[in-house]
Amino acid sequence: MKSHVILVGILACLLAQAGSKPNGGAQSGKSVPAAAQTLTGCVDEQKGQYVLLDDQMAKITNLESAGSEKDVFAKYVGRKVQVSGTASAEPKGAFKVDKIEQISASCGPGK
Repeated sequence: MKSHVILVGILACLLAQAGSKPNGGAQSGKSVPAAAQTLTGCVDEQKGQYVLLDDQMAKITNLESAGSEKDVFAKYVGRKVQVSGTASAEPKGAFKVDKIEQISASCGPGK
């Protein structure tokens, strides 16, 4: 009878330990890194914020430099660019740009 009680106790401990490691021991609460994205549009400055516009000049997103240089977008204002980076999870968040390449010296539909 004592051995049955000990076995039940060991089994309960094993089950409790297995239940404390969801997803095969993966740590919960850690955020998954956002996937890199690429956007194309026209750089503009609106209310002191650099933004990316589509061909109809509607705002796509705010731009934010991933590096320390905050005015990196100034030389691209009025030019069509392709930006690579990650989008913020916040509803009104910015697109954090890792890389920017000029596509055209002017904005608007391609010729």
